[in-house]
Formats: sequence, C-alpha cells, structure tokens
Amino acid sequence: MKLLKLVIVDDEPILLEGLLKTYDWNAMGFEVIGSARSGEQAIQIIKEKQPHVVLTDIRMKQISGLKVMEEIEKQGIDCLFVVLSAYRDFEYAKQACDLGAFAYLLKPIEDDKLRDTMQGAWNACMEHIKNEEKYDNWVNMLVKDSHSFLQVIVQKYVQNLIPMEKVEEVFSTLNGILEHGDKFITVYADIDLAYKITNSLDYEAARFSMVQLLKQKIQEQFFYWKFENGDGNCIFIIKTKKNTSVQELKQILKAAKNKENYPVIAAISKPYRGIPGIKRSYEEAKNLFSLASMSGASAFTISEDMEDKPEKPYPADTELLIVNAVRKNNSRDLKEAFIQFIYGLPSEENQQRQYMHKMMVKAEFMIKDSYGMTDAVREQFQNYYSNLQNLSATKAMDVCYKILCRTIEERKKNADQNEIKYFKEYISAAVAFIEEHLDDEELSIVSVATHVYLNPVYFGRVFKNTFHMTFKKYLMQRRMEKAKRLLEESTASIGSICEQVGINNPSYFSHLFKEFTGKLPSEYKREYDQ
Repeated sequence: MKLLKLVIVDDEPILLEGLLKTYDWNAMGFEVIGSARSGEQAIQIIKEKQPHVVLTDIRMKQISGLKVMEEIEKQGIDCLFVVLSAYRDFEYAKQACDLGAFAYLLKPIEDDKLRDTMQGAWNACMEHIKNEEKYDNWVNMLVKDSHSFLQVIVQKYVQNLIPMEKVEEVFSTLNGILEHGDKFITVYADIDLAYKITNSLDYEAARFSMVQLLKQKIQEQFFYWKFENGDGNCIFIIKTKKNTSVQELKQILKAAKNKENYPVIAAISKPYRGIPGIKRSYEEAKNLFSLASMSGASAFTISEDMEDKPEKPYPADTELLIVNAVRKNNSRDLKEAFIQFIYGLPSEENQQRQYMHKMMVKAEFMIKDSYGMTDAVREQFQNYYSNLQNLSATKAMDVCYKILCRTIEERKKNADQNEIKYFKEYISAAVAFIEEHLDDEELSIVSVATHVYLNPVYFGRVFKNTFHMTFKKYLMQRRMEKAKRLLEESTASIGSICEQVGINNPSYFSHLFKEFTGKLPSEYKREYDQ
C-alpha cells in the first residue's frame, strides 16, 4: 500500500501525543510527516510539507481548525481535512463540512470509526492522484505526439464517444491543425468478405497489402487520420482544401484495386467543412460502404453515384441479434431476430439475397471463431453459398433459417465439453495469475480476463462451468485460504496479512474471515497456537 503524507494537529499536548503514538497510521496507509500544537504552526507545516491529509482538532486557541482550513484554501494547497470535535462543537463541525472537510469525528474517537474514515480519505486521495497522472499523461501525449492524439480524438468523435465541444477544445489547443477553408472527406475501404470464404489463406495478406498501398498513396497528397472499425474496415479521414480531392482519391482507390486485382470494396464521401464536417463525411461514407458491400466484389461508390438511388439500409442491428442468438444457442431469440431481419429487407429480390448472404457470412465467422463448426454444418453453409443465385428470395430465407437452427442444435450437443476443453489452457493461466496477484486489491474478473485475452462475460461463464462457482466466490475462497495459512505459519500482524491477501481494511477483513471460518483472525490464530 502506498503511504500518503499525514499531518496531525491538536493544541492539547497529551491528546496530540496520544494521536501520534496510539494508532498504527502505516497500517491505515499514512506516514505522519509532521504535527502541530497550534493553528499557526499547523498552517506553516502544511505549507512546507504539502500533506495529502490533515487530521485536526476543530477548537483551538487563537487560530481554530476552521481558520486553518480557510487559510490553506486561500493558499491553493490541495489536501483533505478530517476534523475532530466534541459534541458541544457540533456547529463548528457543520461549518467545517461546509468548508469542504472530508469528514469529522467525535471525541472520544472510536477506533473502528477512525480506521473507516482514514480508509475513505486514503481512497479519495489515491483516486485524485490517479486522475492527475492520467491528465499528465494526456498532456504529454498531446505535446509529444499530437497526430496520434488527434487520431484517437477524431475516432472517438465520429463514434459518438466524445462531444463536439471537446473536439473543438483540442483543435483550439493545437494551433494550426484546423485552418480556414479546410474540408474533410472520409474513405472506407476493405477486401470483399466473400473473398475470405474462397481464399481464406490469402485474405489477410490481401487486406494488409491494400492498406499499405492506400497509406502510401494518400499520404503523398493529403493530411489524414486512419483507424479501423469493429469489422476491421479501413477508414481514412482526409483534410483538404482542393475541390478535386474526391476524384483524386477515386483514382488512388482504383489503382489499389488494379495493382493486385483484389476485390476491393470502397466508398468516398463528399467534402464537408469544419469539425461538424468530420462526422458528416464519416456517416456518409459509412452508409455508402454498407451499400457497396451488398453489391459484391469490386463494388465502388462515391457520394455522387448514390444521390439518385435511395435504398433501404442494411439491417445491421438485427444481424447482430441473429449472430448473438446463435452464439447463445437460443432458438427462440433466433426466431424473433430472424423475423425482424426479414421485415427489414428491401423490396428488390436480388438485394434481399445479398443482405442474407452478408448475414450468413457474419454468422459463419462467429461459429468458426468459437465452436460448433462441424463438417456437416460447414457443408450446409457452402451449399447455401453455391446455390444462392438459383434460389428465390423466399426459398433462400427458409434455407438460411434452417441452417442456423441446425447449427444451434449441433452447438448444444457439445457446448460445455468444447468450451471446457478449448479454454483449459486459458483457465490454467487465469488461476496462476490469480494466485500471483492475491495481494492486489484491484484484482477483478475484468483484469484476469484481460490477462488471458478473453471477454469478461464469456470468461465468467466458462470459469463458473469449470469450477462450479462464481469468480468472486473463488477469489474470496483463495484469499481466505491464504489468510489461514499465514495465520498458521507466520508471526505477521493482522494488518500485514490483510495486505498480503488484497483486503486492506482490517475491519472488513475480520468480518469476511469470520464469515468464512466462523472465527475472528485473532481467535483462529490463538486456537491454532495452543
């Protein structure tokens, strides 16, 4: 536990001495770096030492604890005040809270109340310290690598994760990034998904080659930011003043397509002005790309191509419901999602087939990446793709639904067995990580799942299927077993054992230990030593 700086103030020498020597401040997360017997002395020490927390009596001669707080606030010194008061000083305590005191404690001080209050003060200070560190890191990033920083900001902006006001603030801070007359164009590009089915070994290589070629050609003529969306589509947001930029970008994309003869799917927005134009161009290119994807290999669209051809957008949200229903092996959810998908299809029959084709490709990728892709299921998908153009749209819908229903049946047959077998190594690595970090108070299912590169929700389900208990219960059990072993084998203090099992509040640790063993830690150690 990191020790924070503490100053203790009381104008009664005996009481001050008692506060300094009675309590184990280190166990509560603090190092006493100074003490004062008057308000005047307290102000001087606080200015010099810059403590994180000040524990002060509220009623003192000449300069009270309230005056100390007021003076420190005027000086702009950032620290927390915990004030001590007797019952008769309640109005003083209320004023202290109005001045921003973190808490007040009544004299005589209750040990448990003091520990809980100081634990809360420690947590509040640590959160503040971490936030300052984050802020400093952002400032350093802004100064050292403004391009990468702006790329993150722009990506979050177009994905609606930060408001336009924040983006304007960043652009204003970085003078010269946005000039009068600047316009923004968004380019979406990727290799046709269908190519992955027929050329799976070459798919990623083709994708990489296309992106490298586009980066090389675009940076020769434009300033840009590049990132990928959740599907891996390559996105360039380009800044320009030229009126000919759209046609120049179109030629770059055609050159990329022709060089290796890959089935490139691409879309280019119109140019739009200012920061609002960034998001407008992104949304336009995104919608155009969705339509281009439906058209198959080598489809290419720019905004002018589509203005007179309004089409029903691809039902991406419903597609996600279908894929998730298969992922969860839920036949009822699949049926409901499939009905929604059908009602969201356009009226033109060829487009209906294209939309269903895309949905089936997404479902197939999910199955391959998890489990259940048996030879029989794989053959059904391949037969569907091969015969799609020979099926009416209505018949294609029926075949799609039957294949997905059969897939769920196959996945249900061996779901638990496949999951446990497949994730055996992941669980072993997770258990080793847990044992190594039992002393980490921040250890959680998210941090463990991140360590083994699994989704936390999915990891939690597999973990429970493996150990027949929740992650939280398993972690607590391992911590209590370690605590028992330490009580049996060492002479360490309760405070030290708390830190070694990641529960830094001794009172809370004692409560949990008694729930687990039926005894307080002191009782358990005493009985074991007999």
